[in-house]
Amino acid sequence: MSASKNYTPTDGYTEIVKPSEMGIAKLHFGILTLTPDATFFDHSDDTEVALIALGGSCTLLVGHNGNKAYGTLGNRQDVFHGEACIAYIPHHTTYEILTPETSVEIAVCRIQSHSESAAVILREGETIAEGETRLKIWENVFSEGSDVQVSGEAICFQRFRDTDSVAIYDVTRTTETVRAQVHHNDVFTVSERHQAILLTSRSDSYQLWIQPRS
Repeated sequence: MSASKNYTPTDGYTEIVKPSEMGIAKLHFGILTLTPDATFFDHSDDTEVALIALGGSCTLLVGHNGNKAYGTLGNRQDVFHGEACIAYIPHHTTYEILTPETSVEIAVCRIQSHSESAAVILREGETIAEGETRLKIWENVFSEGSDVQVSGEAICFQRFRDTDSVAIYDVTRTTETVRAQVHHNDVFTVSERHQAILLTSRSDSYQLWIQPRS
């Protein structure tokens, strides 16, 4: 129905959720943290990859045959200062992340895809057309009393200004409801055919939500 796993910030890439774990069938989720003068290289294989800059900035090089992109990813101090910069990388494409001067923290989302979409690096606040990606990604930054309701398979990364805070959700399938507590740096999952409703959230709270598009 739902599950949560706490992420401890660690240098390098940390895989947190993959298909067949925590009630998730389609999505992969992890976090990449790089210090200055670091490099990270990867290949999207048979998945589409989305990179969401949580804080800091980096240089991103995407390249495979004629489908290439190059630019800066990230333009905020942390998740409470501005909107995210997001990059979308198609299947069977290499990408390299460089941090010449500053550190960077990036959420890495993947879903199986063979769509021939273009590699793109979006600036802060820019969006991509729905038909260009199989991933639905959005952020919420709110204070107590905000309304959040999500249906279907989803992954949420939760962060608080006050790291001792907690969010309370009701997760429902038909008539069965379970109450879930989500803490700072928790990754919270919602299974297909379930619905999660935020009841309370102490202090300023950030959520990064990822869902597969139907």
